[in-house]
Amino acid sequence: MNPKILIGEMARIHGISAQTLRYYDKIDLFKPSYMDENSSYRYYGIEQFAHLESILYLKGMGMMLKEIKTYFQNRDLNSMLDLMEKRVDYINDEIVKLTKKQKNIQSMLNTVNNYLNKNIMGKCRFQRIPERQILFFNFGSGDIFTEHELGIKKLGMEIKSIDELYLNPFASVIDKNNIENGDYTNFKGIAMVFEHNIPDAILTIPQPGGLYATMAFAGTYKDIKTYFSELTNEIKKNGYQVAGDGLVLIITDKAYSDYEYEYISEIQVPVKK
Repeated sequence: MNPKILIGEMARIHGISAQTLRYYDKIDLFKPSYMDENSSYRYYGIEQFAHLESILYLKGMGMMLKEIKTYFQNRDLNSMLDLMEKRVDYINDEIVKLTKKQKNIQSMLNTVNNYLNKNIMGKCRFQRIPERQILFFNFGSGDIFTEHELGIKKLGMEIKSIDELYLNPFASVIDKNNIENGDYTNFKGIAMVFEHNIPDAILTIPQPGGLYATMAFAGTYKDIKTYFSELTNEIKKNGYQVAGDGLVLIITDKAYSDYEYEYISEIQVPVKK
């Protein structure tokens, strides 16, 4: 006679909780085979080990309990092979997605560390930047802080991906004429900047590549007028002219730190001789 095993012992043998077995019983996935007529206790049989181990194996492969239950309703070798082939396809898709996330996160780490490790804060640099794509929304009539926050919400509704929202930088866009006239706190809109991997069905416009005068700084928008003024002075001193709309790229902000002195932004102004 095969030994009869109580739920606690069955759970211990297979390294799972009794609560898990009760749930499997509740959804008719895996039920005890025996019941004592006198005590009404229900027992598992040792012949059920392989069944439970199959469930745990498939669950360990990441399959949903609903899929596993369907499989056990008509189980044969072909259905097992078909199930595993579908799982391989799913895992391959996940690898592609995770690889993209890994690259994006590594890019973000590299960007932040580049600003932290180099003595570039508050210094004008002239550097060539390739063409990028931006998703742009015009600001309304509110103050810069309010419009910036509302703009981020608009971008989030358009992107529909929290990963893209955090891993691609935001930028406030300032009109060329405002830069030339010294109006450094009046921005025309907000943008999300894509260097590569633009999400599907997102309508972007090009941010021209070329030579840019740039200045990174730590702090908030309250400090931007000073840095913009210094940058435009350097542009003139080096014989350049403003060639188009500028960006104030947000590298880190309150989404990353509670301390304003750890907020990092970079002004980027296209220039020409």
